[in-house]
Amino acid sequence: MLRKLLKLNNFVKATSTHEFNYAMEFAQETLEEESKKENKILILNYMLDVIREDLKSDLLSQIFYCEKYSSKKINFPFPYNFYNKEGEELNFSPEEEKIKVDLAENCVLVLPWHRKRMRDNIKNIYRNEFMFDKQNHLAYFFTHIDICYVYNGNHSIASGIVFKRGCIEAKKYDVSKLFKHVYTDGSSWYNSHNDKKIAKLFDFRIGIIYEISKLKYELEIT
Repeated sequence: MLRKLLKLNNFVKATSTHEFNYAMEFAQETLEEESKKENKILILNYMLDVIREDLKSDLLSQIFYCEKYSSKKINFPFPYNFYNKEGEELNFSPEEEKIKVDLAENCVLVLPWHRKRMRDNIKNIYRNEFMFDKQNHLAYFFTHIDICYVYNGNHSIASGIVFKRGCIEAKKYDVSKLFKHVYTDGSSWYNSHNDKKIAKLFDFRIGIIYEISKLKYELEIT
């Protein structure tokens, strides 16, 4: 049984690596074969929208496909620390200001894990308004990739997303600070200056979103 599980895990990892590579190949072909900058950005934005929606829906639906209390977790999507060209360690820290996140419009990543809480919140949010609670609803928003990551208040926020009701506040991170110093292969994060591994990646789609957003950012500033 253990051998079968190890084979399955290796297959999943290999499949994720292939999917990351295929997506980046599509993006690279776009840059090489499209002559107009506006068309390049249009297609990259289309890819980002589709992949964000895929990841969001996948996390929201996990609760239906797992045990009563899900043990699956989503970690903070990016490395907490990274390094500049001189080898100095830098912290990936939030900005002072907070940002308003619309649950109907923004890509919000949240992982419900408790079946009864999920059912209770589905009923409550459907029949009532979503009420933001600054003590309970905690999240980060990452600019330049336009993703919100929720780490508390999962079940009510998940219900608000599906019923397209309500807004939350989130601490803001500027992901462009990582672009010159960090890259990913869809499995791990690496130091761009010496190729040393920094941290594991919790989902290959975050890596695709990050790398495509980096390509788009470089197009926009040139």
